Amino acid sequence: MRGEETKDQYREAREKAAGELASKDPTWMASRAGVTYSFAERRFEVPFLGEVLTVSYPSGDVKRAEGGAAGPEESLIVLHYLLTADGGEVGERWVAYRDLPGARYHEPAFRTDVEDPLSRALEGRLEGLRVWVERNARRLDLPGDVAAAWDVLPRVPLLVIFNERDEEFPASAKVLFEASAPGYLPTEDLSVLAELAAARLIKELGGARPG
Repeated sequence: MRGEETKDQYREAREKAAGELASKDPTWMASRAGVTYSFAERRFEVPFLGEVLTVSYPSGDVKRAEGGAAGPEESLIVLHYLLTADGGEVGERWVAYRDLPGARYHEPAFRTDVEDPLSRALEGRLEGLRVWVERNARRLDLPGDVAAAWDVLPRVPLLVIFNERDEEFPASAKVLFEASAPGYLPTEDLSVLAELAAARLIKELGGARPG
């Protein structure tokens, strides 16, 4: 029953977002979101977690490059991104999830769903992570064995900081947001986005470590 309720909630949210999308000017949205819009094909192209999703206008259908439908979470995030993006400047002013609007009391869930699985999966994979960063992200000169900014959406970077286990401390992964992020997605969507990003990173490094 819970799964059916979740499906219904995503469907209702997607239908609402698609209705809002149809009421707005596509070039205005594309400009603020930093994506391309094709008048000929009536669709947006939105880079998302290393692939390009297309969003039909005005229907709001979100598809992968090969034509298959995107997942419900991915679809809703991309639609909300197009609707929410305010075109604000994106720099390197990193903040924790708890510092986003309305997120303070949800920090334990963020650690459980995002940072703890990433910490476990990356343990012992420091060199593999460094290779992945060279291909997919930007190394930053910040404290940590690896600190990298990953543009999971055109104007929504995530900062991943990883420290390998040593004699005193266990492996630790942190995920931070650029301070402009609330101008591009609602806080709840940013949490889901980070969870999807962590899962994608884990998958591309060979999946979660056993045990």
